Amino acid sequence: MRERFERKVDRSGEHHVWLGARDSEGGGQVRVNGTLRTARSVAWELEHGRLRDGARVRGCQDEPACVRVSHLALVLSNGPPRRRAPRGAGSKRMVRSGVWKLTVTVGRYADGSQRRVHRTVHVRSEFEATRALARFVTEVRDSSLPATKPDRDITVDEAVEQFLTEHLQGERGREQTTIEDYRGVHTKWFAPEIGTRRLRDIDEATIDRLFGHMRQAGLSSSRMNSARNLYGPLFRWAKRREIVQRSPMAEFQLPTSLHVEQEHRAPEVDQLCRYLAAALAFVPAVAPALTLGAVTGMRRGELVSIRRSALDVKQGRLCVDTAISGKRVKTTKTRKERGIFLDAKTVAMLQRHCEQMDERAEACGVEIGPNGFVFSLDPDCSRPMLADYLTQQVAALKEHLGISNKQPGTLKREDEALRLFRQPPAPRRPGQTGPAPKGGMSFPEIGRRLGRSRRWAELAVRSALRREAAAAAGEVDYFDGSILALRKLTSSELLDAGFNISMVAQRQGHGPQVLVKHYAKARPSADRKAADHLGRVVHGGARRSTRRQAGG
Repeated sequence: MRERFERKVDRSGEHHVWLGARDSEGGGQVRVNGTLRTARSVAWELEHGRLRDGARVRGCQDEPACVRVSHLALVLSNGPPRRRAPRGAGSKRMVRSGVWKLTVTVGRYADGSQRRVHRTVHVRSEFEATRALARFVTEVRDSSLPATKPDRDITVDEAVEQFLTEHLQGERGREQTTIEDYRGVHTKWFAPEIGTRRLRDIDEATIDRLFGHMRQAGLSSSRMNSARNLYGPLFRWAKRREIVQRSPMAEFQLPTSLHVEQEHRAPEVDQLCRYLAAALAFVPAVAPALTLGAVTGMRRGELVSIRRSALDVKQGRLCVDTAISGKRVKTTKTRKERGIFLDAKTVAMLQRHCEQMDERAEACGVEIGPNGFVFSLDPDCSRPMLADYLTQQVAALKEHLGISNKQPGTLKREDEALRLFRQPPAPRRPGQTGPAPKGGMSFPEIGRRLGRSRRWAELAVRSALRREAAAAAGEVDYFDGSILALRKLTSSELLDAGFNISMVAQRQGHGPQVLVKHYAKARPSADRKAADHLGRVVHGGARRSTRRQAGG
């Protein structure tokens, strides 16, 4: 009997799997002296001898076909044998106090193996676990189940990547920047804890805990909302594909953020004039683009994507129909073309800029085509100026003006780099060749001291010097000098002047609701006018009332 039994057992892995006949639950079966018995009970008897009356062998919890004796357990019963639950009624097992594992077997996969669905529940008693099992059985019977084992066992990492590449990018046509943003949120905040877990095992408590970590880390509401915008559609997608039965995001509510938003004030008119004048002096390559951005309120990617053919000089009209994303030319954010009228001085400025580009092209021996880009670093203007380059130049401009909004830690490291750079130079070794360092310490050595690269050290010293020069020039009048701030300035200035909100929204390229919520920001000058007006109303009315009472 032992030899016959061993021929049907695979002992190559952790589980010693029975290769012979199996019952509907996946457990092994073997006929002994004409009687059909479970393979696990025969394995136990071959190791320990015949079972006593009323005893039974409980199978392995992870693999029903396992006959490894160390994975089995002997159960003794003094009473009548327990009645077997009806087929399809499911089973429950207490993992530890208050935690139960529910299992429902329903149908088979395409390869013939049984299809089991598991769920872990947190309940206070066995009675509550039984009720949870009944609800689970009903849910499984009424819903679709994964067609294959790979769908059943897909991990969160695998599901997120498949959702981003196949669904969002392939089927929905989302931009690569959006995909990368979602991927970054998952990698930093979710993958370390649940990336290797099965998607179908993620429950509401896990989601609440992970978003709670984001809240405790001080993330803003918009950042947490980005994570919700990833995981809500992810689970809906998985449910449509029958990977999960329910979405743990169905009743999810975003926690209140602990992040305190920093006020970003759009520049006043006099500040804008100093900003554009400084751009001409320090970053002349992008000064025309910044001027156009202040006049039109165009997005960064739209500014650098303008072609010469889009400018109608006679009508003073600019057609905005493309944007730059990375190195790729795409449609605008709203996927709509819009026309913007320009004033005569802006048109003349763009003409002068194009003439300067023509002179540069002629000096380089190339020619600019009629469809060349208006803002380009290439002599023939065949490629647009990268949006990231524009951002870098704006960052340098802000440092010249002393309005940089870098993190305190970054500013501290840059100031330390400048201090090291200004140390007295070390004595040169006899026979040492090569030019002496420009400062007391070389850029490679500064980078090593601060755990950064040589390039970082050079840029850090330049940034610190610009901030120092701005501070020495006089009191710094802080305002937001970003390209987005120019967009907000355009909206606020037009609305303060009484222009129709629909017209302003059309120039900006979005709806009135978005304009009011995100771009129409009250500036200090408008707030001051409002305060003066209310003061005249309140205090002037009070004085008139006092005079009337005195006269009566």
